[in-house]
Amino acid sequence: MKQAYEPLVLSGPDRNVERIGAFVAWVVSNHLLESVLEKRAGSAVARLRMQDMTGPEFLTTVLDGHLAPEHLTETGRDFAETYLRSGRFVDDFAECTYEGEHEWQRYDEISPRITRAFQAFREPVSVVRRVAKILKFPTRH
Repeated sequence: MKQAYEPLVLSGPDRNVERIGAFVAWVVSNHLLESVLEKRAGSAVARLRMQDMTGPEFLTTVLDGHLAPEHLTETGRDFAETYLRSGRFVDDFAECTYEGEHEWQRYDEISPRITRAFQAFREPVSVVRRVAKILKFPTRH
């Protein structure tokens, strides 16, 4: 069995299919899906990018209900390891207010948060070292 980032729960209080599906939709939309998988599932990938298929649908039909490291590009794996395993994605998703059944409205709310996290991952804040010039003033003796 493949090691999923998070086990899929379809019902009950721990239901997470919408959350994982939203991340899957973002990954596919941002070309972080492994190239062989992307070619093999080409029509589903196109449907998702055209918003004719939702992230949860892609997750359950194409990915057999789990998102695993081998489904992602190297960059996608590194980002998922950082963002998903740290719990930051769960926190970002929890801040979203949309509670309806329209997955693309949910995606529209979470997507900018994932994108910001990805940009921060790709371009970490650099520490600029400022060096002060020491001025010597003439002193009177």
